[in-house]
Amino acid sequence: MGQRTRIFTVIGRDLDLEEVCPRLKHCSYKITSPKDPRYNCVAYAVGDLKAFWYDAGVKGYYWPPGVSSSETIEGWVKVFELHGYRETQDRTLEPEYEKIAIYASAEGPEHVARQKASGIWTSKMGKGVDLEHTLEALEGDFYGKVVKIMKRKCEGGRVLEETKADS
Repeated sequence: MGQRTRIFTVIGRDLDLEEVCPRLKHCSYKITSPKDPRYNCVAYAVGDLKAFWYDAGVKGYYWPPGVSSSETIEGWVKVFELHGYRETQDRTLEPEYEKIAIYASAEGPEHVARQKASGIWTSKMGKGVDLEHTLEALEGDFYGKVVKIMKRKCEGGRVLEETKADS
C-alpha cells in the first residue's frame, strides 16, 4: 500500500481542529459555516464578516484607530468596550445580555468566543470554520484559558442571530 492520507469521514467533526483543541474530542460541537479567510474571531464576535480584525496595517485587515495593540489583552478589551461591552465575572446565560469570552496564553490574547441566545458559545476558528462549543472545549495549549468575560445589553437583537421577527 502507498502512503495513507487522512480521510475525514467522521460526520460533523473536524479532526484537524480536534488536534489543535484536543478537548473538542470529548465534547459536543457543531461546525456552522465553511472555511472563510476574510474574517477572524474578533470580527465575528462584533458581527463583521468582511474584515480580518488585527493591527497588521495591510489591506484587508482592520483595527480600530486609537486602540492599543491587538497583541495585548487591553487592546482586545478596548475593542469590545467600544462596542458597548463591560467586564463581568458571570459566564452563565443572562438572556438580556450578550457576552464574549477572551482566551489568552502567556503570549497574550489568542481567541474570542460569543455567547448565543441559547447559551452555547460560538467562535470563528482563525481563517477556518465557525463553530458552536462550550467555553472549556477550546481551552488548552493553543488558545490558553478564558481570562475575561464581557457583556452588553441586547438592544435590537444579538450579533449575527436572527430574531423571531426575522424568521
